[in-house]
Amino acid sequence: MTDLERKLAEALRGQAEKVTPNLDAAWAEQQRRQRRRPRRRRLTVVVAPLAAVLVVLTSVLLATEVNEAQSPPAAPATRPGQDLVFAAPEIAPANVSGGGEPVALTDFAGQTDAWTSFATDPEDPAGRKLLCVVAFVKGIPHIAPKGQYGIESPSCVPLTDGVVRAGYVGKGGGPLPAGKAVFLVDPSVRVLRLYDFDGDLSQAKAVGKLGENQVFVADVKLGSPPVRFSVS
Repeated sequence: MTDLERKLAEALRGQAEKVTPNLDAAWAEQQRRQRRRPRRRRLTVVVAPLAAVLVVLTSVLLATEVNEAQSPPAAPATRPGQDLVFAAPEIAPANVSGGGEPVALTDFAGQTDAWTSFATDPEDPAGRKLLCVVAFVKGIPHIAPKGQYGIESPSCVPLTDGVVRAGYVGKGGGPLPAGKAVFLVDPSVRVLRLYDFDGDLSQAKAVGKLGENQVFVADVKLGSPPVRFSVS
């Protein structure tokens, strides 16, 4: 073989090595990839259930927020005392008579005169004892047949058994002005506390007696009359 032929053979052998695949390196790369695939599958097995749990928890939280937003406002957490339950007032009942000396409750201003509210405890023809509220021009004796304030004077409610035996809440145009309330209670009571629906407290003040019962007057919130009471 001549020198030219030898050089040509060596050049061809070098080019062949460049294009011939490196089988050992390819095999090593394949093994490396196979070792990594199980690790990815294990990660998928762990992550998928966690994602599902997160979706469920998110749905529960959203549903809870929607339900709370749609729920009606809750009643007051604390509701002290006992319920106040009275019959509706009867306006100017016929043929009432008797009773003890009327008790002055409060003065108030009308359109042209100053007036005084009184509490009385007459009986009706059936013998029912009543708490009546009546208003007269201030300074005029309450026994005067004329000069009563408005068409709802007197307004009367029947007495009931219990500690608080009758009550009347004032209103515009009534014989007791709005923002005031009167209660007839057991003679043993020394302190009368009143609560509206929201639990706000009003303290009543004793102003006299009708028969054996005590008369208490209270300042109450307009539009939110007392609904419960407690006593000492």
